Formats: sequence, structure tokens, C-alpha cells
Amino acid sequence: MDLTRQAETMIDLLSSDHSEEDDHYQKFQLGRGSCLYVTRLWDGIVLWGNEIRLDKLSYPMALFNENDYLLLNICHAGRCEVELSPGTYVYMSPGTLNVSASPPKSSYCYPGGHYEGIELCLDLRRLEGYMPEALTDYGLTFKVLRGYTEERNTMATLTNAAIQEEEKLFRMLREGCSSVYELRFAALSLICHLIGGDAQKIDYGVSITKGQRRIVTEAEQMMTDDLRKRYTIEELSAHFGISASAFKKYFSAIYGKPVSQYMREKRIERAKELLETTDESIGEIALASGYEHQGKFGSVFRDSSGVSPLEYRRLNRKT
Repeated sequence: MDLTRQAETMIDLLSSDHSEEDDHYQKFQLGRGSCLYVTRLWDGIVLWGNEIRLDKLSYPMALFNENDYLLLNICHAGRCEVELSPGTYVYMSPGTLNVSASPPKSSYCYPGGHYEGIELCLDLRRLEGYMPEALTDYGLTFKVLRGYTEERNTMATLTNAAIQEEEKLFRMLREGCSSVYELRFAALSLICHLIGGDAQKIDYGVSITKGQRRIVTEAEQMMTDDLRKRYTIEELSAHFGISASAFKKYFSAIYGKPVSQYMREKRIERAKELLETTDESIGEIALASGYEHQGKFGSVFRDSSGVSPLEYRRLNRKT
């Protein structure tokens, strides 16, 4: 999925002169239920909401080379990859903030194919000569912004209060019916939380190399391509020539959960899709989801969804 047109629009929103009456909001449909909700808060400051149901979005880094940017990325669902240094990665989880002085080199990656959050992009060259008073009044001066660029990446965890403010702002973006003044007020409220102690800097945790990432993502592809096939940790680790303990460590670092939990969720996700969109029997859906025994499938499905497969189909069938 290419973001060139969307990135060009963001650059235009960041770098062009706008009046208060200009259209400040745009929505981009990316396919498979993925959307970007983009708004210009002030000249040089663009906010967008990410609602992603894809594993990767290619990103036109070259468009950003002429300017100096600061990016604040907050995750409230799913996971997002952050490149700490060339070939070394860590992963954002719900309730985390990443402050970065540069966009990704080639793409945004979302382990598990699901991510939601907001991102604030600031054009520092433009803001050097003009900082909105609404920001400086709250202590967010240009000097403070420039200080964040001294580190390539900063990671922090957010308090529940800050997360609630972020989710409120995301909903406003997704609904698309708020004025720029309402969005500014909500963004300022969130910023107050971030600079007022509701964002605590953390260590990056387990970092993953390019080779380790390749192993885990290829293994995930093997496991999810055909859910009828089941692989043990020992089989997968032997296939890629690493120890079972190393494989489990790398997998949890990237996908945020153990292999068994991740695959159970993928199987139930697939079963729900088939229940909603096909006339296949419960037994056929159980097999397609990787369960040889219909009774076992029904038990796992009920534990996960709170209803039986038949009841789920009745409630969610898409004609």
C-alpha cells in the first residue's frame, strides 16, 4: 500500500499558508478497513489518526528529506515497529509514546496487521519562526521541541488519564465532525498531560535485529498461511536454526504475546470471518481454523467470544 499521495497532502498541509477558513480535514481510505484521518491544527503542525488493518504501509521518505520534522506517535491498540538505528527495531504497544526526529526509512510495519493511534507531525523549520501562542502558553516552546531531536527516538509509557485523552482525540478524528478549534482544544489537553508528567520515559526493552525480524515474520507467515497446519516451537526453531527459547523471545518482542496465544487469536479471527461471510458448516469452519474436533473448537470459541459459533453467526451474519 503506497502512501505517496497521502504524504504529499500532509507536506502541503504542513508547509503551505492557510487561512482559518481553509478545509483542515481529509480522510484517506487505504483498503481492508484501513483509514487515515488527517487534519491541520496550525501551520506547520499536522495531526492524523491511524486506523490500520494491514501488516505494512510503504512510506515515501524522500518527500520529507528537505525539511526537519518531529513526530509524536501514540499507540492505543495493536503494535507498531520503531527503527532505533539501522537494522535494529523495537515495538510500540498500547499506552506507549514514541518521539522521533525522522520518519521511517521505507515503511510503517504493524505486527499482527492491526494498529490504532494518533501521530503529531511538526515542521520545525517552519515553527522556528512561528510558534502558536496556544502551545507556548502551555510551555511547549520551540526550544523544548528542538530538545527532543537530540535523541533519535524516545519511548515513554502513558498514564490512564493521558491514554483516555488520546483515545478521545482519535474518536474525534475518526468521526470527522469536529471543528479545527475543537480539535485544537483536545490536542492541547493531551499535550498538557504529556508535558505535565503523564508520560514516563522508559528503556526500549528487547531490541530485534533485521535477521531476527526476518525469522519471526517468516515463521508467522508459515503459521497463518494455512491454519489447518500446526507447527511446534521446536519445529519452527529447528527450521530457522535457532533455539526454541530464542524463537519465543523474538516472537513475543515483535508480536507482544506468546506464539500459542497469538495463534489462538488468529484461529478465532478466521473462524469469525467464515461465520460472518460463508454458509460453511461449523465442522468445516473448525477444520479451516485449525481444529480437528468441533467440540474443542466450540469450547475455545465460546471462551474467546462469549457465545457459541452458531450464536455468533446469527448475530453477525453479513448478507
